[in-house]
Amino acid sequence: MIFSNKKRNPPKREEFLKNALKETQKSFENAYKGLESVDDPDLIDLFIYEINAANLRYKVLLRDIKNSDTGNT
Repeated sequence: MIFSNKKRNPPKREEFLKNALKETQKSFENAYKGLESVDDPDLIDLFIYEINAANLRYKVLLRDIKNSDTGNT
């Protein structure tokens, strides 16, 4: 049996990352819709927090997907 030094991601990880990316996109969209529909300052702060959190999660997932595609994880 020949072993390779390259790390390969199992399809389950790639599938998980892509599903997480889709869920994050939905969270981002829902937070924007919520922000557009409220006037209460506390709710505005809440939706801004959710948008920022979804944006950060999206960036991390994109990086992980890119690294899994190139085999650099």
